[in-house]
Amino acid sequence: MAADDDAPDPIEDAAARWAVEQDAGLTDEGIAALEQWLGSDSRHPPAFEKARAAWRFMGHPAIRSEVAQRRLSEPPLPGYPPVGRPGGKRKWIAPAIAASIALVVVGTIRDWPTALQSDAMTATGEQRTLTLADGSQVRLNTDSAISIDYQTDRRIVHVLKGEAAFSVARDPQRPFSVEAKGGSTTALGTRFIVDRHADTTQVTVTQHSVRVAAPGFGASTAIVKEGQSVAYGKSGIGSIHAIDANAASAWTRKRLVFVDQPLRDVVAELNRYHPGFIVIIGTDLGDRRVSGIFRTNNPVAALDTLQASLKLGSTRLTDRVIFIHR
Repeated sequence: MAADDDAPDPIEDAAARWAVEQDAGLTDEGIAALEQWLGSDSRHPPAFEKARAAWRFMGHPAIRSEVAQRRLSEPPLPGYPPVGRPGGKRKWIAPAIAASIALVVVGTIRDWPTALQSDAMTATGEQRTLTLADGSQVRLNTDSAISIDYQTDRRIVHVLKGEAAFSVARDPQRPFSVEAKGGSTTALGTRFIVDRHADTTQVTVTQHSVRVAAPGFGASTAIVKEGQSVAYGKSGIGSIHAIDANAASAWTRKRLVFVDQPLRDVVAELNRYHPGFIVIIGTDLGDRRVSGIFRTNNPVAALDTLQASLKLGSTRLTDRVIFIHR
């Protein structure tokens, strides 16, 4: 049986947590346990040094904000019983350890509440194409979920989270609509993409046209044509604007296209496909402009290319936790 590349590495796991505990201040018992662990295997010291290098960046405000949202239980360190210690650093040690473990050795934690509601769901970095009962096709992007509600007089697909591209089979007797965040997008013989964000839903048309309605936000409607995009949210439907349909649908071909985009936006998009944690250290670096075409199924390779072309450095705790800096 082939090894699972995403399986937890117990050495990297322990090294990451030892680095955090050492930074917080070890007791005499903890120092002895760390020394014993370092001397018990020749692989432990280099793993520990690598973890310490990555941990230097963990105090950055952007990272603290991110790790504060993570939740994961902490198994005890090898040979060191979990003993609470006073001190300011200890206040955020738990979520920081949780983040390093979650991102380095566990990856994404499945969204079970959404999974229970969905008929189809993808993990981070996964894409999936479904053929529905009427012959329509749906391609789910990374970390996305839908539920299907086909009835005798209508066809409804709910985007529960993430992004989905639709290719609709014609059936004049049963309109095809996609619902997300209280609004709906009805196909008028078409191909289109619905991307559900936290506050808004983006509708992009790649063939023919759709009717977008946001009845919960002032009963506004709009006809969006091929090569156009529009967003709706609590304030209603925004302005319709032209887009590059080929670039907008590139993810359906496992590609990401960027034309003169800020590095922070590019990294944010790569993070959608990366089962880990990529952070830019330094606000000015995020302003650097980027153009390129990258594969969705290898965000780390895309990051390597960006790093080389922009002459940037990186510190990595495996390929799961990556800090981009000068």
